[in-house]
Amino acid sequence: MDINKFFYKLFLVDSRNLPTTFIGSAFPVAPDGGLLTCRHVIDVSIPDGHAIAVYDPIISDFVRISHPPLWPVNPEVDMVYLPNVFGHPKREFFPILLPHQLKIGEDVYSFGYFSIGGSPNNVEQGYFSGKIVNFFRHEHGVDQASFMLPFPILEGMSGSPVLTYHNGPKLVGIAIGNRSSHILAHEIFEYKDDKKEFKETINRIIEFGVAYHPAAIIQFLSEVEVKGFIVSDQRVELSGLE
Repeated sequence: MDINKFFYKLFLVDSRNLPTTFIGSAFPVAPDGGLLTCRHVIDVSIPDGHAIAVYDPIISDFVRISHPPLWPVNPEVDMVYLPNVFGHPKREFFPILLPHQLKIGEDVYSFGYFSIGGSPNNVEQGYFSGKIVNFFRHEHGVDQASFMLPFPILEGMSGSPVLTYHNGPKLVGIAIGNRSSHILAHEIFEYKDDKKEFKETINRIIEFGVAYHPAAIIQFLSEVEVKGFIVSDQRVELSGLE
């Protein structure tokens, strides 16, 4: 898989089309040249003369977002679709796994970009993997169905795809943020005598990543009438997908 055709970085650029801030990640899910990302990634204050742009490594330049984003009806849904970003159709995009095929304990992985503090000069890339920890928010409706990842979503990775391998690579989620848990990692009891007890505990704050379930992604794409996305549990022959 050519990462330059499936994983994209979003920036704020100035009037000279130079990057000033790295704001997040995005990826293709349909052949119309559009990208899926998080609502909170692009719902930011944009200074005068600036614009949101995607870096296209194929042309080594920043492409300004010129078409209006497609927003979810429910303002609590943290997804947005950027239509026709590149001004032409795009053959490379991720098929979505049938929602009922996804299980707790499924092996999933994410490739994404991050930059602590948002500096455009310090953007790093990383590969993260593990097993789905649990499902939650399903009781609030399909549009908010989510699951927990065993790895954190670092700053800038919001909007990254969560993938699995099921008859080829399949999209199973979009990374949206983190949940922190206070976990007792170690506990020691030491008895001094019959009446005294010394207790030592070591605690850790663990961050688990949060992603939307494929059912929520399908619901959103259908709601904003994105055309051509594929939902399947079979092998899908798409350009560059291996």
